Amino acid sequence: MSNDSSIAGRVEVATLLTRTARLVALSILFTSYVAFLCQEFPIPSTQEDLLKALRSDRPPVVEIGYDDHGVKLFWETAPLIYRELRTHVPGEFGDREVAAVEEAVAAKADVRVRDLPFRGRQTDREPGGLSVLLPASYPLFLRSTALRWAVAGVGVAVLTAAYALPRKYQRVKNRGVWFTVCLTTGFGFFTFLWLERCVAPGTGEPTELKPRYVWGASLATGVVLALGGWGLVRVTWWLAGGI
Repeated sequence: MSNDSSIAGRVEVATLLTRTARLVALSILFTSYVAFLCQEFPIPSTQEDLLKALRSDRPPVVEIGYDDHGVKLFWETAPLIYRELRTHVPGEFGDREVAAVEEAVAAKADVRVRDLPFRGRQTDREPGGLSVLLPASYPLFLRSTALRWAVAGVGVAVLTAAYALPRKYQRVKNRGVWFTVCLTTGFGFFTFLWLERCVAPGTGEPTELKPRYVWGASLATGVVLALGGWGLVRVTWWLAGGI
């Protein structure tokens, strides 16, 4: 009897640890998704918003650069909260137009141009073709180094679990399915964590899940996250007075 109680206790502890790990991993993934949305869809701002930030006790570092739509100024106002100001100036956009915007901002802020906390735009933090071909690469573009490494760790852990865990602990028996779904959709990592229980020894073998259901569940997860992300962006803009 005592031996059975000991086994049951170990199973309960293992199950609790597994659930906790899954919850932590999901929290990290959701945080990274929100962070990515916030930096890709910053709050549309005015020059008054920028001047207010520059006059604060802790003025933010403002990235400035240009693209086909004008001169772009980008700064962080709070953790994971970003603002963007686009300024249109006559002529083709280039370094001269950037300098003109810097001079205009410096004049209104009543400081010298060289005292402005400005720096060139970090284009290495903007998604490129890789993010289209491999959606799971989005953590590479996160501005928070700690979050970037945390998400990478979760991704490696998920792929390792999908391949290394005994088949009796997983619903999907084909080891290649989760690799393909995760890397080609990005949302597969979320789906794995809520769909696969990774049960501890002694809790029984889960019912097998066919690959087509995994793809369907991942696409459904993607739709839910996309709609939730759109709502989050709109609410953030609304609360900030951006719309």
